[in-house]
Amino acid sequence: MLCGAAAFFFVSFVFAYFYLRSLDVNKSWTIGRNVNPSIGLGVAIVVCLIISAALIGMASRQAPLSLPLTGGALALALAAVVLQCIQYANLGFGPANGAYASVYIGWTATYTVFVLFCAYWIETQVASIWRLRRGDVQRPVEAGVPSPEPLLAEAGIRACSFFWTFYVVIGVITFVILYLLK
Repeated sequence: MLCGAAAFFFVSFVFAYFYLRSLDVNKSWTIGRNVNPSIGLGVAIVVCLIISAALIGMASRQAPLSLPLTGGALALALAAVVLQCIQYANLGFGPANGAYASVYIGWTATYTVFVLFCAYWIETQVASIWRLRRGDVQRPVEAGVPSPEPLLAEAGIRACSFFWTFYVVIGVITFVILYLLK
C-alpha cells in the first residue's frame, strides 16, 4: 500500500511536468537563462540512491543480516540528501523562474523529504541488526508476535529493502524527466 501511495503521489508531478510543458502558451517553461540544475550533482544523487538500494537489497538476502551493508545503504541515502541540499544552494533559480523551475523545486523537495523518512526506516533496520548482533534481545515469544526476533528483523529489512528499491526507481524516473528530458 505504501508503494501505491508513493506512486500516486509522484505521478502528480509527472502530470504537472508534461501538462505544463505541453501548454507552454506564454513561452514561460523557463524564465531566465540559468534554469539548469547541475547534471553532475544529479548523476551523483542518482548513483548514491542506486548503490544504496543495491546494498540494502544484498543485506536483506544474506542469512545473518549484514550490518555493514545496511549501514552503507543508510550512509548513501543520507549522502543523496546532502547532495540535493548542495544542489539547492547552487541552483541559481527559484520556483518563480517558470513552470520547469516550479516543478523541479516541488518534485525534488518532496522527494528529498521522503528520502529522509526512508533513511529513518533504514536506520531502524540498522539498529535492529546491531541489537541482534550484541545479543541484547531477550524477548519471549508472545501470542500476538509468534516469530522470534531474528525472523522479525529479517522481515523488517526485506520490507524496507522492497520499498526503498521501489522508491529509488521513482528517483531514477525523476532524474530522467527533470534532467534528461528538459
